[in-house]
Amino acid sequence: MMEVVALDAPLGARIEGLDRSRANEPDVAAVLNRALAEHLLVVIPGDRMTPEQTRIFSAAFGTPQKQLLRYKRSGGVPDVSIMVSTLMADGTTDKTAIRAEDWHTDDSYFAVPAKATLLHGIEIPSRGGATWFCNMHSVYEALPEATRKRLDGLRSVHGYDTPRARNRPSPRTPEEIAETPDVEHPLVRTHPETGRKALYLNPNRLDRIVGLERAESDALLDELADEARKPRHHHGHVWNVGDIVVWDNRATMHRVVIDYPVGETRVMQRVLIEGDRPF
Repeated sequence: MMEVVALDAPLGARIEGLDRSRANEPDVAAVLNRALAEHLLVVIPGDRMTPEQTRIFSAAFGTPQKQLLRYKRSGGVPDVSIMVSTLMADGTTDKTAIRAEDWHTDDSYFAVPAKATLLHGIEIPSRGGATWFCNMHSVYEALPEATRKRLDGLRSVHGYDTPRARNRPSPRTPEEIAETPDVEHPLVRTHPETGRKALYLNPNRLDRIVGLERAESDALLDELADEARKPRHHHGHVWNVGDIVVWDNRATMHRVVIDYPVGETRVMQRVLIEGDRPF
């Protein structure tokens, strides 16, 4: 029998006893989506799946969408991306993995960002490589009241790249560039299912706050990021082969720790779930 077990952490729940083949049944999918909205992160242990099985399972959380970068799409199942982040002898990984070392939320450079991300562990190093998550509801609620009032109504510009990011992103094709003009989002967004407010940050993509001079904008974004980096908002998931982890991009950030052994393969399947325009 399926059970949602809350983690002893600022966010997250483990789904025990789920028959993955039943995930798309309406009553099961409803439980999974309630758990995601309430806990922001769900961990579902099990066996490795094919890209097609992963795509079918992901539909329990909504409509799968193709990711921007075509070269990561999985051949005959383009809704599934293959994320390879094996650490090479020269100290490099896939560029996406290097970017993923810093806190971020997926797809914020789109006008309608992904609701959720599903990651499925296919090949996992013998140690290291945890994925850390940040509860952006608790980050917002931890801010001083004066700061929360200051954020009321502020909007920010997100882009595929920004000088504020620590590392440059993967190059885009002309088609991909055309699909990703800069967009504006509220700096504080309201979760459409729970009504809770969350700080909507993305250090990899968030360039500036609309209406502020660059220096003032940078100072405020740095202040907000400092709160988000406090461990009291975080939980780290240590991967096992076959794990499925789904997180709510509307109220979380995440990052990977690249501390696993050189040459040990790290491969994930990823699916993005269509979302709504932030408000």
